[in-house]
Amino acid sequence: MKEIIKMNKIFKYIFILVIVLFGNQASALTLSPIRFELSGDPGSTINEQITLTNETQGAVTYYSSFTNFEAQGETGNPNFVDPVDGLGTWMKIDESITLEPGDTKTIPLTINIPANAEPGGHFAVVFFGTLPKAENGQVGIGANTGVLVLLSVNGDVKEGGGLAGFKVKNDQFWFNTLPVSFEYRFRNDGNDRIKPDGDIRILNSFFIKSKTLDGNPVDGNILPNSTRKFDATWVNHPRSADYVPNPSFFTRYTDDVVYQWKNFAFGFYTAKINLSYGTKGMTASGSDTFFVFPWQLLIVIFIVLVIVIWGGRKMIQSYNRYVIEKAKEMMEHERSPDAK
Repeated sequence: MKEIIKMNKIFKYIFILVIVLFGNQASALTLSPIRFELSGDPGSTINEQITLTNETQGAVTYYSSFTNFEAQGETGNPNFVDPVDGLGTWMKIDESITLEPGDTKTIPLTINIPANAEPGGHFAVVFFGTLPKAENGQVGIGANTGVLVLLSVNGDVKEGGGLAGFKVKNDQFWFNTLPVSFEYRFRNDGNDRIKPDGDIRILNSFFIKSKTLDGNPVDGNILPNSTRKFDATWVNHPRSADYVPNPSFFTRYTDDVVYQWKNFAFGFYTAKINLSYGTKGMTASGSDTFFVFPWQLLIVIFIVLVIVIWGGRKMIQSYNRYVIEKAKEMMEHERSPDAK
């Protein structure tokens, strides 16, 4: 029996992890909002609402459940934990709701924060699944759609952390064209979530700003006592998602030249990241350098310049010969007897 319960938990976590990571459309159920970021005092009650829409062609009954979560690795993916205590046990919502095809309904979500709740961050998910809880209390194995609840309990909240490294992805220095990708790791040593905010400024060889990137493009939080990795990419005109290099050398070379022209970058660059975080406005910064040399485009530009310079010299020489010939004709005409 214990083995069955254990396997049931494993399958449940697999299902809900996929749903949280890849969208909120399980079983064509749409939820709004998909995330709450709340704060409250110990002993207080928070009232929110969740809107459910049945996108299927038939009536469906959805069953609610709660799960706590914590950080797992540096990807920002959650690790789900059965709510023996904590936020998952503080929330109340309708246990089931039946929606006809295309129906939308808003239901209340109540959070009762205990008077002895520990200040800081508490995190959980409200799930809606297509199967009810089993008699042993386990959530049925089915499609689950979740709403994240990020709660900060007011009080003596510890804040700390900072930038744990910023660099060009894979430590690459030499590029022949954009994109250039960056990554940074940010650690949270406090007991509440933090959300870094800021930008990555890319300066060219003359220290003139070439581009500004969002320092937190996914609007991601870092959970307490964890480190999260963030990515950002500099590209002005990305290739289409279905782009496949042409097997023809000439066509592929031409495509590369056009792409490098649209994403022109040349020389040494410095990327500087500046972030702020926490309620006290703490800051963190870092930098890295890289070099872009679009050799395909530069070869074409060189050839064009050679042709222009060579053609220009030929034109100038032809013009000079023309002027000299005209001058000779005028001199001969003045010397001729007829001119007198």
